[in-house]
Amino acid sequence: MSIEFLRTLAKCRVPLTLTDPQDINNLLVLRAAGLVVALTLKPEAGGPRVARFLALTPDGRSALWFAGKPPPHEAEATVL
Repeated sequence: MSIEFLRTLAKCRVPLTLTDPQDINNLLVLRAAGLVVALTLKPEAGGPRVARFLALTPDGRSALWFAGKPPPHEAEATVL
């Protein structure tokens, strides 16, 4: 999963239509992880594959929030 791609989607207006195969694959990974709401659209005969990003889920927003937090120091993470 690419947190950077999730961050990019969070800045976009919805609905957002994606046609780039790599972007679609990234979107489907995020959807499978439960981080976004997205649709895949059946292509017309010979047409390109299309997906539509609709929204971040609450888990997607949490993932972005946690990704922005600095990692804990080793001393803070150690349990005595």
